[in-house]
Amino acid sequence: MSAIAEDVVIKVLYAIHEGFDLLDFAGPLEVLHTARHNAKDPDSEAFDITIVGGKQQVMSAQGVAVTAHINWKEAKERIEEFDVLVIPGGGSDPVLEGNLEPIPLIETFVEHQQANPARERTLMSICTGSLFLAKANVLKGLSATTHPSADIKLEKLCQQASAMDTEERTDVMQNIRYVVNNARFSLPEEDSSSDTESASTSHKPNPFVLTKSEYLAQRAKASDPSSRRRSSARKGSVSFTQSNMRRDSVLRRQGMRLGGLRVITAGGVMSGVDAALYVVSAHVSVESGEAVAEWLNFGWQRGVVVNSVDLMRE
Repeated sequence: MSAIAEDVVIKVLYAIHEGFDLLDFAGPLEVLHTARHNAKDPDSEAFDITIVGGKQQVMSAQGVAVTAHINWKEAKERIEEFDVLVIPGGGSDPVLEGNLEPIPLIETFVEHQQANPARERTLMSICTGSLFLAKANVLKGLSATTHPSADIKLEKLCQQASAMDTEERTDVMQNIRYVVNNARFSLPEEDSSSDTESASTSHKPNPFVLTKSEYLAQRAKASDPSSRRRSSARKGSVSFTQSNMRRDSVLRRQGMRLGGLRVITAGGVMSGVDAALYVVSAHVSVESGEAVAEWLNFGWQRGVVVNSVDLMRE
C-alpha cells in the first residue's frame, strides 16, 4: 500500500442552517471525526471537517448552538477545496419556501463538479436534507430516500423538478437506510442466460452491491455471525486516490450525470450514521468503517447502491 494512499485526507464541508436537526449533524460528524486510515495510529485522521453556516453561532432545532468555521460566501469561494458536502435535515420548511441556504451552496457544489469532473466528489444528505437536494434539482433521474414522514413531500418536489422531462423522474425509495448514486465503478451487464445466483454473487464478498431485495435479505441475516466474511475489497483510499489520477476515471465522470458526483441520501436521523460509515468505507476502507461502528457501539446497517459499486475485489 502506498504512503500516498494511506495519507489521503478527505476535505469535508458540513453545512448547517437555522433549525437543523442536532443528531443529523452530530451522528455523521462523529463517524467522520473518528475515522482513521490506521486504527492503531491516532494521528492518521481520514477526514478534515469545515462547518459552514449563516452566522458564527447556528441554532439547532433542539436549542443547541453550533459554531460555524466559515460563512456561505467563503464556502462558495473555496468550493473547489472540498471532496464531500454534507447536508443535515431539520427546519426544512423556511429553507424550501425562501430557497435559502444551503440550497444555493448545493447548486454551487454541483455546478463546480459538472464543470470540473477531474476530481471525485460526494454530496450526502441526512433525513429531510434530501428535500434541499430535490429543490436544487439534483435528484432528477436518480434514486433517493428521506425520513419516512417526508416521503410524500420529497416525491412532490421531485415531480416538480421533472415535470418537463418524464425520463428524469426520481425513484423515491422508502424505508431504506441510505441510497448511493454514481459510485465509482459500473457493474458489468449480467448475461440473462447465466446462472442468477452466480451473477448476483460475482462481486462478493463486497457488501455494497445491493439490490432492494438483497438489502432486505441482508438485514435478516445481519445478526447471524456465521454469515459474516472478512472483506477482500480494495481499500477505499486506494480507489479514491486512483479515481482522481486515472484518465479513464476522469473521462467516465465527464459522461456521467452531474459530472460523476456521488449522491447519497440517508433516511431518518440515525440512518445518517449508516451513510457516513459508507462514506468511510468508500474513502478509507471497509475495515475502517467497521472499526468506527465498533467504537461507537453501533450496529451498522447497509443501504442500497444503485447500478454501481465503490469497492471492487482485489
